[in-house]
Amino acid sequence: MKMIDNNHLLIVFNSIHRVMLAELSLQLSYDILLMPVPRAISADCGMVLRFERDDYDGIIETLKSENLMPFLVYRLGGRCRSGFELIREFS
Repeated sequence: MKMIDNNHLLIVFNSIHRVMLAELSLQLSYDILLMPVPRAISADCGMVLRFERDDYDGIIETLKSENLMPFLVYRLGGRCRSGFELIREFS
């Protein structure tokens, strides 16, 4: 089994502290995996959360309610040569 496939999205946070808090908030309700940032994606914190695409709306709502908005969301594929495509940026 691949660590990341076309059914997954990756959430990038701007600090390791935030990604760990998000993991705690999501792990009981969603199938998520805390994993190293793929080399093709640049991120300061070094870790991302991988989750199923179908869970996107619920995960974003949960993170909003916990005041833990992500920084970036990527998917595998797309037109990008790196193999990952940025699909959403939060500010």
